[in-house]
Amino acid sequence: MVDQTSTREDPLVAALPPATDYITYLTLLEYQLTPENLPTLNRLLNEDDGKLAAEIGWDLLRLILPMLNPALEEAVRCTEIVARRGNPREVVVRVAEELEKLGDPADDFEDDDLEDDDDDDALPTFAGEAPRVHLGDMTLEGMPETEQHAEANSRNTVQPPAGSSKAIKLQALLNMLGILHPRIKTQYPSRFLATSLPAALGAYRQIPITTATTSTFLTMLEKLAGKKRPDLPPRVSTSNIKPAPSSAPLPDPEAKAEEEETGVKAPSDEEKAIVHRLLSAVTLEVLDEYLSCLSSPEHSSMSWTARLRETLEPQRVNSLRVKETQLWKETEELKQQDTLLSKFHKLCTELDVHSSIEIKKVVHDEVDLEHPDQDKEEEPSEYPTSPAQIPFPRAGVIFLHAYESFLAAQDASPVLSTTQLTKLIAHSFPLSATPSIPNPALQDSLLSLLYKHALPNTKLDAPPSPAKFLLLISTLTQLFTITPWASLRDSAHHIATRLLHAHPDPNMRLQVITQTLRGSTLSTNWAETFDDPDPEPGIDEETGLTRSTSALQPHPIPLAPPQQLPALKAIGVNWLKDEFAAWTRDKFSGIEPAFLTTTDNDTNEARALLYLLFPANLQPLSSDTISTDPESDTLGSFLLDIAFYISTLNLLCIVLPHLRPLDDRVPMHITSLSESSEFLVQLLQHATSASKAAGLSAGGEDSFLDDSRADIIALQDACTRVNAALEHAGNVA
Repeated sequence: MVDQTSTREDPLVAALPPATDYITYLTLLEYQLTPENLPTLNRLLNEDDGKLAAEIGWDLLRLILPMLNPALEEAVRCTEIVARRGNPREVVVRVAEELEKLGDPADDFEDDDLEDDDDDDALPTFAGEAPRVHLGDMTLEGMPETEQHAEANSRNTVQPPAGSSKAIKLQALLNMLGILHPRIKTQYPSRFLATSLPAALGAYRQIPITTATTSTFLTMLEKLAGKKRPDLPPRVSTSNIKPAPSSAPLPDPEAKAEEEETGVKAPSDEEKAIVHRLLSAVTLEVLDEYLSCLSSPEHSSMSWTARLRETLEPQRVNSLRVKETQLWKETEELKQQDTLLSKFHKLCTELDVHSSIEIKKVVHDEVDLEHPDQDKEEEPSEYPTSPAQIPFPRAGVIFLHAYESFLAAQDASPVLSTTQLTKLIAHSFPLSATPSIPNPALQDSLLSLLYKHALPNTKLDAPPSPAKFLLLISTLTQLFTITPWASLRDSAHHIATRLLHAHPDPNMRLQVITQTLRGSTLSTNWAETFDDPDPEPGIDEETGLTRSTSALQPHPIPLAPPQQLPALKAIGVNWLKDEFAAWTRDKFSGIEPAFLTTTDNDTNEARALLYLLFPANLQPLSSDTISTDPESDTLGSFLLDIAFYISTLNLLCIVLPHLRPLDDRVPMHITSLSESSEFLVQLLQHATSASKAAGLSAGGEDSFLDDSRADIIALQDACTRVNAALEHAGNVA
């Protein structure tokens, strides 16, 4: 006896139009379509003349997307069939709607279930329509699922890793856009792109950005922007195998009607320019988002500055650093990131996006010569009516230019001058009393561009004006005191040091060092003094800083957080030590240390610097000066400043042989630190003896002394050396 269930025709085939109308068939699919019979639907969509996909494709997408998880291959195949054979103008609108849902931050629910729980109850019924009935575990034939079938369904609906469902949807929808847009033959293709591309960007930003999603986005853009080769002619088959249905996209069914109505066969040159500008802007937006998401505790995005330093100054990189940075050559993930960036660069080249031109527009806010009216106010419109209405993302342009500069590492002719880079850096990271952590990708890009200006053998352009130079060094100083990435901190400090010592004016160098020792700079009062004799309140266009209402009302901006101030002061002393060392080697370079003598320190600037280097209120540590009041922790404050004190002693070791007579502050400073050093060593020895007596390796009330052991020993060593230099200088005198 023949099994009747085996001969029963598939309901998807039995109800196929013209057996039912298309609306009824779509309703049937809402109840009958499952991952198991999805291949049947794909076959039906692919084998007809395109009528089925054209009629139901626009609404079929909402049924297919939830099946991407349980039946990824067949669901993706279905979306591609709909994109190739459905009405492209209708389907692209539905794709944009689905992308907007993915990009909605308020929608945290994954609509991946094959049934929408109680959503069916909410479906409206119409006059004359029978009320909907929940089937529960019943199939449409009225028989309950067998245990084996239920188990199979459970296996088929296993969810992928958390967070990947939306990413799979995004990749499928982007793939559809790459098929749909080339099919749309219209006078205004930019109107469709202006609807779908912003929605795609919104979804891309909302979903965790990965190399896979970014690569899919780029592939879609390449399809829209690239020149396609014609399809190969079909090969004649000598076998009896029936050839597979053609996978070539069907033509736009509405194109002929639009052509007859408008009389226009192709987009105008202006329309083509709008499309070109849209694709270029979106490419740079994706580049911006991708690089901005790559930072990790180990790497600041692509670490272009550190890698350039390894290439151009390998002698300054120690073996440990080389071992760490060789990860860029060894880690597969980082190789993929480099490969993806080359894909970005190739696409931008195909789109004729020249970073050397665009970066100058970012700096100078130049008017596009091809569109001189871009700065004129234009009436808002639903779609862009000119390329000038589509701005390029500032960070994306900077990233592209920095990448091209990184590729041309040996090119010593930067496109931007130091003054132009100062403006970019000042606008990107404005000085602030409460600075925020900078974007590591943007910081790395700008530092990599500035680094080439700091190379020792590079012929530099004219230095910035005094105000701009002070702004540049101040910004770099604040950056390396607040940046959590070690490589960026080191690079910002290295570049600031190089630029400082390369400046031709010793008074300018001394001013930078003085404000570094002070730990603060002024808002724009100094810029007003140098560049604008009649400053007005508001925003300074050149620096991006707030102008004060009067140059007589300074607004100091701290260059470092309070806990970093001693380390910053030590950096200022080291800068001064380098200047003194240069002067001892060559009397025509560096800064002369004569202001440290009693005869030449009568100027206000020299006396202010003396006060900063050798504070008058520095009392030697002793059992009498250490306070038990926790609010005035004398010992703790001294240990925080110990790096600064050591740097001042190292400075004196260099200049003492060249100074006679000394200012009174100098020997007093040496004596005070020497007594403090002896007291700290005694405390440390006592704490160590107490710990051994108690059988402890470390700990107790004096454990913080053990943490400062290296600094205390370094202070003792510096005191020994400076006293020897002082004695030698006295004997010579």
